[in-house]
Amino acid sequence: MGRVILRGQWSNAVVSLCVLLMSFWARAEQGVTVLELIGDRRDAVRGQLERSLQAKGSEVVKGKLYETRARRLGFRGREAYTDAAIAVLSRELGLAATVRGAVSGPTLTVKVVSTSGRLLGTESYPLKKGKLSQKDAFRVAEAILTTLRGAAAEVVPQESVEAAMPATADALASSGAGTAEPTAKVEAVPAAPAVPGEEVPLVKAPAPMMGPRWVSVRFGGATTWRSYCAAPGIASCGQLESQPVEERPGNYLLFGTQSPYSGLSAELDVFPLVLLGDTALKGLGVTAELSRRWPQVSVNGGGREGTTSAADMYWSLFGTYRLYFPLSFTATPLPAFVGLRGGMISRSFEVAEEYQALLPKTSRTHASLGLDVSVTLTRLARVEAGFLYFIRPQPGQEQKERYGPEVSSSGFGFEAGVSGDLFGPLDYSIRYRFQKYADTFSGAGTDWTKGGISQESYSGLTWTLGASF
Repeated sequence: MGRVILRGQWSNAVVSLCVLLMSFWARAEQGVTVLELIGDRRDAVRGQLERSLQAKGSEVVKGKLYETRARRLGFRGREAYTDAAIAVLSRELGLAATVRGAVSGPTLTVKVVSTSGRLLGTESYPLKKGKLSQKDAFRVAEAILTTLRGAAAEVVPQESVEAAMPATADALASSGAGTAEPTAKVEAVPAAPAVPGEEVPLVKAPAPMMGPRWVSVRFGGATTWRSYCAAPGIASCGQLESQPVEERPGNYLLFGTQSPYSGLSAELDVFPLVLLGDTALKGLGVTAELSRRWPQVSVNGGGREGTTSAADMYWSLFGTYRLYFPLSFTATPLPAFVGLRGGMISRSFEVAEEYQALLPKTSRTHASLGLDVSVTLTRLARVEAGFLYFIRPQPGQEQKERYGPEVSSSGFGFEAGVSGDLFGPLDYSIRYRFQKYADTFSGAGTDWTKGGISQESYSGLTWTLGASF
């Protein structure tokens, strides 16, 4: 009898082990998907992880299949990456877990998350030129699969093990082998936290990458409208324009562009400290812009009228600091920043030589302080806006000699637009910009003996295509 009982005990243990192993392999054979890696240009790292997981024998649900199924279930855009959507799609696609993460400078952070939103493991790996080395790609894949195997017991149903026990005993009894009570009870062991008593954190929707690209170069065009007026004894250009021509003061100037004029623009942004990783200084950088435009200007002043060509030059150089943070207006946080900048602006406008006696060259170089804001709505759309305050934007010496040696000047500018990533490193930007200057002259000049005022404004669109790395 003792032999029969022993055989029954071993048979129950073997069957129980088989149940556990079958449950384990059923879990291991379930799929895994690599969700969007925030900051991964062209999905380069995502593709590496998918190929490495497949090479290791894992069933990988490709990102395109995930997103297609998400759309069919009514999850659009970023909604497909919320906790609720991931849970639904995991059941729909038979996923064991999801892989999430972010590319930030030279570092890839990977998180393995169960379909219930439980963080199973997280690791960081080095990147070179935005990609994993072949060795590291397989290291990441092996670490993901090891994490899944270690957590497989979390989903082994206790009922399946207990249900197998009576069935085994009945089979043994019918065969004449007798019955026996098991000497040990096999239980499903949930994945425990590393520290006893510590709760395993639930992972929310993937956090967007917060930070600038270390270098951005853009080239494009600019379309501009310009107006200028100067006259003695008036309070504003509006007053001058409203007066009949015969009542206007002598030596006045009033001209503008009949239609917008075009030119070329180049921009450069550099944030070198982002290469150090996720530090508080990553938002510290330099921005520069250079543009030249070729307008045709209608002139009406001093009894002379005509149209002439001109050159409009603009450059700026700013030091800036941007504070990046998530906006939680939606289920998925939106990357945003607020930035302060300070630096120099230079603007000049010069007509053709035959009209220079009538129209003085306007030029000014001055300091400026600004505030910038940006909110990323989607990969293709970032809403941006900025305001600039001009510090002592005084006109050039030629205007002072003609209108008065003493001058008080003020000015401001603002801009708003949209930008976004296209594909690979390519991006675009479209902005509307407005700048205005006002000067009040006093003292005797060659044209005005008792001073006067001048006002100058620029408005227009700048559009660029570029690359960010």
